[in-house]
Order: sequence, then C-alpha cells, then structure tokens
Amino acid sequence: MVFAQERNKNLHLARIFHEISTTHCLPITTMVYSLRYSDGRTISLTVGRKNIFSCIIMAFFLGMFLSCIYRPEAMVNIGQPAPYFILSDLDGREISLEKYKGKIVLLDFWATWCAPCRMTMPVVEKLLKEYSDDMVLLAVNMQESKGIIKDYVFEHALSSQVLLDEEGTVSAIYGAYAIPMQFLIDRSGIVRHIQTGYGPNMASQMRAQIESLR
Repeated sequence: MVFAQERNKNLHLARIFHEISTTHCLPITTMVYSLRYSDGRTISLTVGRKNIFSCIIMAFFLGMFLSCIYRPEAMVNIGQPAPYFILSDLDGREISLEKYKGKIVLLDFWATWCAPCRMTMPVVEKLLKEYSDDMVLLAVNMQESKGIIKDYVFEHALSSQVLLDEEGTVSAIYGAYAIPMQFLIDRSGIVRHIQTGYGPNMASQMRAQIESLR
C-alpha cells in the first residue's frame, strides 16, 4: 500500500515511520529507501541491512494500522452513490462513469510507480476476463504522464480501460488516500465494496463481492 496524496497528515505519519525505522532497526550496514508521493516528493528512510526483514514486517503492520486510522476529508463510503466523473482515456476519448450504469463497475486507482499496484493489476485483470459480460474495469491512473502510462500498458499487455486523472480530482473525490484502491459499484451506481492494498485473499474476496452483484 502506498500513500498517494500530499497532505499534512500524511507527511506527519511518514515522519513517525521514519523515527520508528531508524530507532528500532539499528543499522550496522545501512541502506536508504524513500517514501514517494505523487508530486515526486520523497522522504528518505535509512535501514540496517541486518535488520531489513524485521523492518519490513514492522512497516507492513504500521501501514495496515495507518490505513485504518487515516481518512481524508473527502471519501466515498460503502452504500453511497458513486460520484460521476468524465475522464479521458489513452486515446483522448472522454469516458463517463454514467455511461456504464446498468453494469457492475470496478474502479481501480493506481500508478506505475506503486509496487503493490503491480501485484493487484493481474488480479483485477483476471477478474475482468472472468466477468467480462457483467463488469467493466476502469483503471484510473493518478497524475502521471500519458507517455509513461502507455509504455507501462504496452509492457504489461494490460486490457484494462485506462483513464487519466491528470489533476487528481477524481481520486480526491473518492478519497483514494492510498493505492492500490478499488471501488466496486453495483448496477444502480452504489458503492458496494472498497478494497485497499494487496493481500493473498484479494481475488477470492473481490470474486465473492462481484458474484453477489450479478
């Protein structure tokens, strides 16, 4: 899971993570990592090579904790109507969410630099193939250049319909505070499930939710 939006609270949480990692993972031989935000801003983390494994475990649980306690100002909740939007695809065509009313829609907020997104992409792509008659997958990229996205889509042979959230307005409306983040919308336009991050049971959980909406 990667924090995607630049907010004061996010920066504060990142500083907390930095303090924990440098205090409890005392370095012998050090390696430097970075937390990267969508505007290119980074916060460096210094981790001892000997203690990398323990730090990874700690980072995982800290990330899960932060995902539970942090909520942005704007956020769509389960049971609420999904806000309509119009975004351009990679060919410059305007795509409206309203166009797909009557279908199940899976919104996938992602970015090419997001490592967990690389893990969830194959999962949602597989679900799209399984439920192509009932479901539409809209992969909303967050504030990256069209060239970078096109190269990524070609390299990974993605079949998702990729939309460009160039200003980050749609992700802000939905409250996509961390990525990858998926919103499952029913045929009436109501949000029925929200998935954040990647987990080993993601495919089965999403499949069960989709089946319930068919």
